[in-house]
Amino acid sequence: MPAVAADSRIPAVDERLIQRCRQGEQDARRELFQHTSDDVRRILFRLAGPVADFEDLVQQVYLAVFASIDGFRGESSFSTWLFSVCLHVVRKRSRSRGRWLRLRARLAANPPAPAADARAEVDQAERARRVWHTLDSLSVRQREVLVMYEMEGMTGPQIAEILGIPQATVWTRLHHARRAFRRRFRWE
Repeated sequence: MPAVAADSRIPAVDERLIQRCRQGEQDARRELFQHTSDDVRRILFRLAGPVADFEDLVQQVYLAVFASIDGFRGESSFSTWLFSVCLHVVRKRSRSRGRWLRLRARLAANPPAPAADARAEVDQAERARRVWHTLDSLSVRQREVLVMYEMEGMTGPQIAEILGIPQATVWTRLHHARRAFRRRFRWE
């Protein structure tokens, strides 16, 4: 059962499933959606934040995936290609509104565990708000690289491929993003 290798946190996708999607099989498209939709939602949330039209963004991603799946040649992993589709949809939405969406992200892949007491829960919520506020203050380029590397677990070469930039630029942007985040984040 050959599978398209996964990077990041998106599970591998069977090459036969991709081929069936290319042939227009509705069951295959449904299966691909079910296999990847949680990951697409996580990526979109981290890139676009809690926007009112979040489900529309998810739908736009899958419309783009199924319209362009013939363009997936397997030179990169399916997860890299899927992340680039998500990024393209968020950027397109941003351009259409004439401004970049404020990006929001979580500290970890999973929501924080419930706090033991009310004070700890309030502290945790305040810390998350400060993280989001700090991420919002970064430039678009810095946020993209920081989200991809620190939160999605992508490698430098994967980020370079998705953004279409040299790998050295990835490391430079990441360095500046981390430095700006540390400088702006209120630790109190």
